[in-house]
Amino acid sequence: MLVDSWDLAPVSRELDNMDKDTIAKAHSLISKILNDIPTVHTTWIEKKSMTLGDNSTRQQLQLLKEHMIPSAPVLHSISNSFSLETCLAHIVEGLQLHVNLLNEISKSTFLNKTDGVEDLIAEIEELLCLIKKLQNLDQSKQASDKQTHKHDLAKHLTNKYRTRAAAHLTLHQLQEFGSDVLRSILSMRNMSI
Repeated sequence: MLVDSWDLAPVSRELDNMDKDTIAKAHSLISKILNDIPTVHTTWIEKKSMTLGDNSTRQQLQLLKEHMIPSAPVLHSISNSFSLETCLAHIVEGLQLHVNLLNEISKSTFLNKTDGVEDLIAEIEELLCLIKKLQNLDQSKQASDKQTHKHDLAKHLTNKYRTRAAAHLTLHQLQEFGSDVLRSILSMRNMSI
């Protein structure tokens, strides 16, 4: 399907105002985060039955996910119906959600302690700062102060199995969300060239 060039004009103008260096740094950082997720997963999840990317595991744990892990916001392609401002707001909300979840899980005594988790959280927080910088460049007003939905994950981490499941589900969701963030950042980079 051909896209009318008028449909992309407002998006292109928004992206022209963005800092290409910040977009490049965000691209590098989300790539690093995606590479680090499997390492953290291996450290935290000793059971071979919980494997990243395994849909049967995800289906088995779906009920636990619905009760414990809030869903990340959905990211769509940047367009007139899904603005750059909305995209950046959803990225901020999703990154903050995962920082909060990982912080809660990392406090559990049921999982192995690892510096990899702290490094991953620091990387996500750094990416969050870059995305907020892009929001400010875009003169976005709504997103940077948006509150992430409250969750009560800590009360569900009552045993080793539930804690591992929460860790697995959070890392799996972060991996999927991170892939969507990567696509969004690549889209921004390609459209701002």
